[in-house]
Amino acid sequence: MIQICKQNNWKYIFNLNDRLRTVLKDFNDYIECFNDCSVQNYFLDNGYKYKNHKFNIIKFTEIKKKKTTNFHYITNLNVNNSNIKEIVCLGRNRWKIENQGFYNQKHRTFDIKHLNSRNDIALKNHYFFIQIAHTIRQLLELGNLLTKSLKLKIKEVSRILLYNLTSLPSDLNNLETNFQLRFDD
Repeated sequence: MIQICKQNNWKYIFNLNDRLRTVLKDFNDYIECFNDCSVQNYFLDNGYKYKNHKFNIIKFTEIKKKKTTNFHYITNLNVNNSNIKEIVCLGRNRWKIENQGFYNQKHRTFDIKHLNSRNDIALKNHYFFIQIAHTIRQLLELGNLLTKSLKLKIKEVSRILLYNLTSLPSDLNNLETNFQLRFDD
């Protein structure tokens, strides 16, 4: 991935995980003695060299309710004391998109399990529609006061939405109440 970003002149922030085990170990050993950052709970090694790549390594130690969690990132962005918090925030948000959004689409909300076609364009279109549906669902879930006040679970909201979206006009005529769907600010 680093090579692809380099070839396309792209900026990146990647989670540093076990795939680069030696880099993570070297960084953790180095950071005990030398830290290029003076912001509390943030650690930085500017200009780390790995094979034919050069990048910056960041570690953020989050302490919440007596629980300590370490987050490690590599990036080709220029990192210093004034922007390290923002870069870590960008890395955390990217992780949330991948691990919460995509995870929910695959295992909870849309139950994506296998390819639905062998045609590349059909696959892209299918996933594009899933993204649209997920966005609409999030807007309905998070923007509707009734949903919030009922404290429904994600699957319950999905079932209600699916029923309402797949109801035949004759089903809608049998409803005894009028309703409106509103998006709250």
